Amino acid sequence: MTNSPHVVVAGTRRVWSPEQKRLILAEADDPGTTASEVARRHGLHSSLLFRWRRALLAEQQAPAAAAPPTFIPLALPPPAPATTEVPAGPGLIEIELSGGHRVRAAAGADLTLLQGAIAALLGR
Repeated sequence: MTNSPHVVVAGTRRVWSPEQKRLILAEADDPGTTASEVARRHGLHSSLLFRWRRALLAEQQAPAAAAPPTFIPLALPPPAPATTEVPAGPGLIEIELSGGHRVRAAAGADLTLLQGAIAALLGR
């Protein structure tokens, strides 16, 4: 085992270009080395390499997540026409007979008159 020279990590803040960060990260991804060795060679903390790696992954995944949603045009059929039937008002009695006949009478209509009209419509 060889002793590597001790490298002092710089105490001042340095600015790394995105290209420099990518090159250092590519070097750290080499299976023949470790992140700690790469960090020491470049005078940084290994935690900074891992932070750069997370930021790079987030940057690569962001365009896929920021893609605008796709919309499918939808055509709905026109609404059904409203029926023209007049609903029975308050106080009206409506009787629907077989054969399509309807009898409408006021709530207080004469019962015998109403029975006669129904009998006539039914043919009795």
